[in-house]
Amino acid sequence: MLFPGSASTVSMTEEKARILIVDDQPGARELLKGLLYLEGYELILVSSGREALSRLAEFNPDTILLDVMMPDMDGFEVCRRLKADERWSHVPVILVTALDNQEDLVRGFEVGADDFLHKPVKGLELRVRVRSMLRIKRQFDQLQASLKLREDMAAMIVHDMRSPLTPILGISELLLLKTDASTELLHDLKTIHNQAHRLNAFLNDMLILAKIDGGKLNLYRSFVDVNQLVLTVEENYRLMAESRKINFVLHLPPRPRPLFLDANLFQRVLENLVSNALKFSPREG
Repeated sequence: MLFPGSASTVSMTEEKARILIVDDQPGARELLKGLLYLEGYELILVSSGREALSRLAEFNPDTILLDVMMPDMDGFEVCRRLKADERWSHVPVILVTALDNQEDLVRGFEVGADDFLHKPVKGLELRVRVRSMLRIKRQFDQLQASLKLREDMAAMIVHDMRSPLTPILGISELLLLKTDASTELLHDLKTIHNQAHRLNAFLNDMLILAKIDGGKLNLYRSFVDVNQLVLTVEENYRLMAESRKINFVLHLPPRPRPLFLDANLFQRVLENLVSNALKFSPREG
């Protein structure tokens, strides 16, 4: 059941914080509702842990008040399952319990509880602890919004830089195919083409870092010929090696077994290793 609180303490321009109250005892639920009613929260009352878990996406709570002693599934198990789900692990959980021994407190923190309230619940203590948990949730949401903005900006920058970079790569590759291998122009064209490839790799790194920070890095794995990846990296960095008079020596298996991995990400790892090796190796090495 959903109960809107008093609107007098909440700005009309702000979304109300949602508090999920989970307790099998109707009287206990009504008590917590009454103690929080004037705070202006959206109060959501459910009678079991299973119902709470099954309807989290519907409720999308900002803080959960969770009774420990419930039949069927107790608050410890509900909290453990909730914190094990990455969609909800960031939502603060306050365990409400009549238990006060050290073992129960330790067990509660082990399953991921963020705070405790002891019965009988005192109104002032309840309100202070809920406000504290809401501050934590608000800071998390702000951090996620900042990371999302960073990812979006990185994607926008990459898109804008790739627009002119794509024709540079394409045209330089066509010119390489048409240019006589004996001409001095060929060396310059290879330099342009390889440096454009490096810039494209840098843009890919920007996107990868933004996604890692946002926790959204997706791996696109497939069976890959690693020999071919190594040869591609060697070709991309050959001119840099030649300019430093460094020789590449490759030892590749004659019959490589395909590996199940993300080809683009693995190639970036190889390129970073080769780039650092060239940067810190002595000339004519």
